[in-house]
Amino acid sequence: MNNHYKKLMRKSLHMILGAIGFFLFVSLLYIFSVSGKKPVQAGVDVVKQIEAQNLPALLQEIRQKEVTEVEVTLPVPDGPSVPVPGWTDDETGASAQNGETEGKTLNFNDFPDLTDIPVIQVTESQTDAPAQVETQTDPVPTEPVTEPPQTEPVTDPIPTEPPLTVKQIRINDFKKEWNEKLDLNDVRNLSAEEQQQIHSMFMNTIFFGDSMTQAIGDYGFIDMSQVVYKRSASLDALKEKIPEVAAVFPERVVIFVGLNNCNYYKTPEAFADAFTAMVESLREQIPGVSLYVSSLLPPSDVLGSTRADLVRAPMYDALLNHTANLLGVEYIDANWIVRQQNYLKDGIHMNRTFYRVWFRYLQMLMSPNL
Repeated sequence: MNNHYKKLMRKSLHMILGAIGFFLFVSLLYIFSVSGKKPVQAGVDVVKQIEAQNLPALLQEIRQKEVTEVEVTLPVPDGPSVPVPGWTDDETGASAQNGETEGKTLNFNDFPDLTDIPVIQVTESQTDAPAQVETQTDPVPTEPVTEPPQTEPVTDPIPTEPPLTVKQIRINDFKKEWNEKLDLNDVRNLSAEEQQQIHSMFMNTIFFGDSMTQAIGDYGFIDMSQVVYKRSASLDALKEKIPEVAAVFPERVVIFVGLNNCNYYKTPEAFADAFTAMVESLREQIPGVSLYVSSLLPPSDVLGSTRADLVRAPMYDALLNHTANLLGVEYIDANWIVRQQNYLKDGIHMNRTFYRVWFRYLQMLMSPNL
């Protein structure tokens, strides 16, 4: 019984060993049929092919040129792909199909002593072409494009009023002083000294006009021998009195006319033409004479509201100023002196207060020291 049992056990062991041997034999045949070479020998051949391309020299070149990628061309082995130590399916990609190849990346993590060099791009080729090294260089730095500075559009400077002259300052100061006195009705008659200065200054002056000029002599500011007038006269009528003015060869002539012209001349052009003709006649008969013209004063508020023809007064006065400037005649603005309480009852003529300030104003304007 025991011997039989032992024989049975030896027979079973031989069968198991035979099965194992058969299995190993079949496995080796399968491997030979797939690779055609031994697995270890296949891996050794791949490494030799890489070494044949002088990989250490390539790595040295990489360090010297600071390249980022190098292409290494390997021949494609016949038959199915052979696994290479350190490569994975994700790194090598799918197997070549229909004779086409795909790029594979060498993983330097498997080479600790080479981890400080750039990545090498390894591609397969069906030809035994020499290794091609491609380098990626940093882009050439270019200067930043700078846009031209934006300049603000050139605009014309805002016009400013020119500074006042000494003469203008003195005139403004004079008006300020006497406007305050006129408003307070505190204009006193000329002193004896002032009267003497006026007589001396206007010794060679003729005052020429209508009843507005007549009042100068009537109030005693100037001797009547220096006043040439014609009451209710227009500019045309005054031309008849020019020979009388020229007879004394005055150095200056001050023209002072009133509202008769607003009634006589129906258009501004007619009024301007009449004034131009009178100025030309005066200069023709009195060569070198200096001409002045006082402003045409408006009527009082009461009279102006009842006389439609006197509405022209401000317009005619502005035209008188303009025409005088064109002719070189000095225009004297006296409108700033006018106050309603200084009109006479007729609403046209002015009282002594007006002429007191008017003469002082003329004296300042004609002073050689202004």
